[in-house]
Amino acid sequence: MFSVIIATVIVGLAPAFGKKAAKKQSSSTSEYFLGSRGLGVVLTFFTSMATWYSSSLFLGGVAEVYRGGVEWSFAFTSSALAGLVFFLVAPIIRRVAGNKNYVTQADFFSDKLHSSTLGYIVSIIGMVCIVPYITVQVVGTGIIFELFTDGMISFEVGAAVGVAVCALFIFYGGMRSVAWTDVFFGLVFVISIWSAVLLILNAAFGSERFFDVAAKRIPQLLTLTDANRPIGYYISQIWVIGLGGYMWPHLFLRMVSTKSPSDVRTVGTLISFASVLSQFPVVIGGFAAAILLPNLAAPDTGLLLLVKEYTPMWMVGVLGAGGIAASLSTVNALAHCQGVLIANDVYMRLKKNPTERQIVTVSRIFILLTCLIAYVFALTKPSFLWSILANTYAGIVQIFPITIAALFWKRTTAKGCIAALIVGVAVALLYNYVLVAPYGIVAPAMGLMANVVVLIVVSLCTKPNENTSRSNVAEA
Repeated sequence: MFSVIIATVIVGLAPAFGKKAAKKQSSSTSEYFLGSRGLGVVLTFFTSMATWYSSSLFLGGVAEVYRGGVEWSFAFTSSALAGLVFFLVAPIIRRVAGNKNYVTQADFFSDKLHSSTLGYIVSIIGMVCIVPYITVQVVGTGIIFELFTDGMISFEVGAAVGVAVCALFIFYGGMRSVAWTDVFFGLVFVISIWSAVLLILNAAFGSERFFDVAAKRIPQLLTLTDANRPIGYYISQIWVIGLGGYMWPHLFLRMVSTKSPSDVRTVGTLISFASVLSQFPVVIGGFAAAILLPNLAAPDTGLLLLVKEYTPMWMVGVLGAGGIAASLSTVNALAHCQGVLIANDVYMRLKKNPTERQIVTVSRIFILLTCLIAYVFALTKPSFLWSILANTYAGIVQIFPITIAALFWKRTTAKGCIAALIVGVAVALLYNYVLVAPYGIVAPAMGLMANVVVLIVVSLCTKPNENTSRSNVAEA
């Protein structure tokens, strides 16, 4: 684990080495925010995938399988759908962003629909949802350190180390540091989790067929019935995560940081196939934990406990490294994005004629503040990490309909988008905390349906800007 931390610092700081590199990072918003829009297929693929699969998968995904079994199979479908969204939408966004020099979603919506208010609302939704998301990753880092060192490194110290390492290389290296560390993190995660699961299966089950044992010991986890959750839950969750997954602001940054629209399309193709490679061992690990470690009070730790009991000591360190990689690959992207959002969407719009150096400085300050706030929230040690992440989609998925409308529907209006966002978020929160949705439909999906209806109705009842109506399809 410690070798991964050291390697991360080296890989992360490499883009900032040298006087020219340091000067460029400090004085160029394009470089610090987007890597000068020069990320190739490999960098974009790994930074997108490593950011997508985080401790919510490594810990939270195992817990969901442990508790619900095959009902978590919706994750495969939603990831494939998200990859399709990336494949179809991201190249268009990259083309438009390159022509207009958009950095964030706020830039995109403010210009496309001529409404700074809409831009602010979208940006605020992103900033708010990033906080619980990054907190989950910091919690995952602390848990992994504590478990894999048998308490020698406490949760608090482990979480602090992870946050400090990310803050260090993001502060100096910006987007390029985030992207290169994500390549490293992605490789470490995939290799470690597959190695761990295969060793666990061999040690715990030997020549026995794993799924035969599972059918005898945990048959309730191998069937998808209303006894677990209603079918509406699975269907709605697929659509929420699939459509909303790449609406996160840090993933928008990756779309517009790529060298060309064709590179973005290639990345979308790779993402759709890579989801199985990343998620299948999590499912097997969750089933194995349910068989071998029944009645766990904290199922988030199931895979980690199996590794400690059924694999050689060196594997403990390897999987610990993979878990840390899964967490930090998302911490770095989220912290960097939060700094970009505040500097680009707030500071640049409020201060008259700021220099690029001033903008980058503001971004760096808020990156550090974001890391500090996430650490403080993480000290509360929330459990069920996957559920926390899923709830953040109440806001993020609401951005999908207005993105599609802004790109393709000439009757879209800013008022329609603003109303859709407000109503969509309000309805999602209402069903999340007050009402019970029918057929098991998840709260963000209820908000999404309300969003679409309001978007269409209000847009048809209001007058679109002439420039908007002429530009949507033409630019797309």
